Amino acid sequence: MDSKTTELYAITAVAAQFDVTPETLVRYERAGLLHPKVVNDVRFYTVDDMGRLSSIQRLTTICGVNLAGVDVVLRLLDEIADLQSRL
Repeated sequence: MDSKTTELYAITAVAAQFDVTPETLVRYERAGLLHPKVVNDVRFYTVDDMGRLSSIQRLTTICGVNLAGVDVVLRLLDEIADLQSRL
C-alpha cells in the first residue's frame, strides 16, 4: 500500500472499536505484538495493525492463549505467509 493512501487511526479510535483500553494496546506494543506509527507521542494504527489486533483478540479471548503464546502464533503465521508468497 502506498504511504500516501495509508489510512491511520488514532489509538483512542482503535481502542473504542475493539472495546479495549488504550493501555491494553500499549501493553501489546510493549510485548512486541503491535507496531503502531508514533507521531509526537501519539500512536496511530494502520488497517494491517487492526487486522493483527483482531487476531490477538481472537487468540486471547476465544482460545485463551497468553501474550507469549500469541507472539509465537503470530510469528508462525507471518512465516507461513512469507513462505507462501515465495511459492
